[in-house]
Amino acid sequence: MTEQQRNALRHPFRWLFNTEPEQPDEIPRKELASFTIGLMGQNQLYGMAGNWFFHFCTNVLHLSPLIVGRMTGIITVFDALNDPVAGALIDKHRFKDGRKLLPWIKITSPFIALFAFMLFINWNIPSTGLKVLYCVSIFVMWDVLYSFQDAALWGMTAAISNNSGQRARATQWADIGSMLGGLLPGLLLPMLSGNGAFGLTQQQVYILFATFMCLGGGFISMAALGMTERAKEIEIIKDSIWRNIGVLRHNYMLLLFLASEILRRCAPRVTDVYIYQQMTFKIGETEIPAPLLVTILVAVTGLPGTAMKFIATKIADRVGGMKRIMIISILTEITVRTLQFFIGIKTLPRFILMYSLQFFHELPNSINNIAMRSMISDSVEYVEWKTGKRTEGITMSVRNLMSKMGGAVERYIQGLCLNFLQYSAINVERGLPQNAHFHKWVWPVYRLGPVLGLVFALIPILILRYPASLKLKVESEMAERRKAGVSDQEAVVREQEAGVD
Repeated sequence: MTEQQRNALRHPFRWLFNTEPEQPDEIPRKELASFTIGLMGQNQLYGMAGNWFFHFCTNVLHLSPLIVGRMTGIITVFDALNDPVAGALIDKHRFKDGRKLLPWIKITSPFIALFAFMLFINWNIPSTGLKVLYCVSIFVMWDVLYSFQDAALWGMTAAISNNSGQRARATQWADIGSMLGGLLPGLLLPMLSGNGAFGLTQQQVYILFATFMCLGGGFISMAALGMTERAKEIEIIKDSIWRNIGVLRHNYMLLLFLASEILRRCAPRVTDVYIYQQMTFKIGETEIPAPLLVTILVAVTGLPGTAMKFIATKIADRVGGMKRIMIISILTEITVRTLQFFIGIKTLPRFILMYSLQFFHELPNSINNIAMRSMISDSVEYVEWKTGKRTEGITMSVRNLMSKMGGAVERYIQGLCLNFLQYSAINVERGLPQNAHFHKWVWPVYRLGPVLGLVFALIPILILRYPASLKLKVESEMAERRKAGVSDQEAVVREQEAGVD
């Protein structure tokens, strides 16, 4: 054990919040802690608004799945097209203090929290058309502002350091925060068992969670303001918005990731809540809601994968790089989903065995996002090497576009699937079972449907090429350019001082 590790064990809080780096170019742990907490807040908010709004519309507002699928799909596609514009504006603008990213987090976070909270308020609007108009208006305002916050926040994975190893380290801790925040909205699943748990209606459950997840998450996300922007342009190039967007053509890694993410979502699917909400298992004389068992089993099987996040960069070195982690993750999920389909959930032992297989999927999947985001942060350096322009804003906004476009496709397809399955939210409210057609087809759609998307998603990842030799060349040449740029600036300052004298 090193002296650094011994100090961490003796004084964990002092070690975590140390403001000084222990090695050259190392990011202070206090900043990593700020980043982790900020991403935790952002993702508990997004996990609520992004993942549960569809179910709220079908089961609380009583809009048909087909209407909700079309509504959320269309407005998300429309808003996703704004993401590159938001990113280009971020790249174009500099605040008075010289910073590019962090002020956007400060400006947008309070409004994002408020609009996300308003998504889950049922005003008992009688007209279906007015309900849709309200949902569309609030969702668009939330989503547009979220474009700026998300691009700025994740842009810090590239701007926090000029060292690729330190960028990967920051991405690793950001993903840990993202994972922790994303887990919290998952507690909604057992709370929505039947028509609501602990005597609460579904509507009351949503208001409770929206208060803590949306308003609270927006406040917590501002912890990220404790970071520092270190990686800056050698020379600030003030291009137009459209020229900034045009720089994307040089970022082949990002474009391949975008294709992979959209292809992944182009498959039949339904989310957990629709299949488990009315299901129970009997243990002795006690009936246990399936959503509660799912929450427990997901937490238990996910623990080893969660632990792997802390050593993600070391695992990448062992298996041959971040790209290989992504390939392993996709192949593992295809295998696990296929086995789970044949095991089924007709009895409690089969249900437990089926979810136990998640353990094998979660091991590589837990660090899949770290791998992708680490490569995306490297792509910012690659584009600067090719064009002389840093593009944290446009790059991370397109990463946001990936999520939105994929989510739009996914929600639209889910609406079609629920319509095909003849799902009835009224039956849930009345405690009645779904129809025979639903029970016949929901399991194949739930477990096997996404496999088709995974096969498609693998193709762009296999095409991607960014070998270690090119990465090393980019990093070393950029270090020389920065050194030369600093020397030129010093020479200009000396000439100006001499002229004054």
